[in-house]
This record gives sequence, C-alpha cells and structure tokens, in this order.
Amino acid sequence: MVTFRNLFAKLPVGGCWLCLMPLKATEHHGFCRACFTDLPRLPPACLHWRGDRRAQSYGRHWFAALAWRAESKRLVQQFKFQRAPELVRWLAPLMSAHLIACYQKYQLPWPDLVVAMPMTRKRWQHRGYNQAGLLARAIGTQLQIPYGVGLLKRLRDEAKQHKLSRQRRWQSMQNAMHCTRDVSGLTVAVVDDVLTSGASVTAAAAALQRRGAKTVDAWTLCYTEPHAAGRL
Repeated sequence: MVTFRNLFAKLPVGGCWLCLMPLKATEHHGFCRACFTDLPRLPPACLHWRGDRRAQSYGRHWFAALAWRAESKRLVQQFKFQRAPELVRWLAPLMSAHLIACYQKYQLPWPDLVVAMPMTRKRWQHRGYNQAGLLARAIGTQLQIPYGVGLLKRLRDEAKQHKLSRQRRWQSMQNAMHCTRDVSGLTVAVVDDVLTSGASVTAAAAALQRRGAKTVDAWTLCYTEPHAAGRL
C-alpha cells in the first residue's frame, strides 16, 4: 500500500537543491528542513474550475502540488532547462504525496494509466530527456499505476509554450496532439511539470478522448496563477 511515509524513504542524502547547504543524516528528501518547510504547497483541491471555459468539456480534475513561487520556479528551471534530470527523485515523491491526499479527499479511484505530456523529437534531441516523461514514469511506479510509453505524440513543433500569451497558447495547441493507441473505457492521468493556461493538458485530454478515454485527469508539479503567467 502506498503511503506518505514510504514515498520519501531510502532517497540519497546530499546537498539541498534550493539553498545548497549539506543535508543532515535525517534529511532524506533532497531539501534541508527549512527549504522543505518553505515549499509553496497547494491544498489538495481540483484546479479545473480555474481554467479557460474551452477546457470545461475536456478532462475531469487538475491537480498541482506547488504554487508558482520563487522556490518552485527555481526547481523547475533546474529540472527543465539546466539539465538536472536527477531532480525527479525528489520531485516525483512530492507530487505522489499530493495526489494521494487529492484522491483521498475526493474519494476517487486511481486512473488506469499514466501518460506524459509529449514533446517533439527536435525538442527532445536538444534537451536529451522529457521531464514530464521522467515524472510520469516515477509517479506511476510509486503509485503502482501503469505508464503508457509513447501514448501521446506532438504533431508539430509549436512555439515554446512558456513564451506565449494565454490566447496564443490555446491557438498553438489546437489539434496539436495525437493519441497513438485505443484507450476506450480507461481513465488516464496526464503528467506535466507546469500548468498555466490549461491549453496543453486540454489538448492532451481531447486527443485521449478522441481515442475513447472515459475521463482524463491532469497531474502537474506546479500551478501558475493567471496573473503570474508572465513570470513563467
């Protein structure tokens, strides 16, 4: 049985990812006690209602573990843009623990399948890994849910989402994804690093529902409030 306590067990001890100070022997989660306490955690609540009206018919719940603040922004930038894929060992348990609280609160059954927000081959070759894929695989293992490798594909190399306005994000993501296999009757969770406008997760949900998904949830590390989107 998955519990909060065993999610963080047996992780390697090193330096804190935020303040860089050496960790004590009792600090096993990649952060010192002060930085771990200061992480901008969100309550276990659905964020779907905050999304664009265009998202209302796609997907079920949007869950994010952290608010977009200086600490979480630094973690995402290291993980995503500064070639630190090893951060997944600490970020995935944070997300998994939050998801346990969310699904317990809403008394929901777990999804049948976990998939990653896809990236184009060009972007993958430049970065060397898909950070959403690393999170999805680790979370799937921790929560004992199968990970659907390659289930979602990007159809084109759209402009970098984090540099676009909310309206441009929606225009960019229209019909931008394809589900490669039949998922009839399944509940699927889409994993990504940051939820901003909801355009990407809605495009993913639409692609999955076109191939028969019963419902789609979105799981992200961070949520960016609309007024903070320009700081992404």
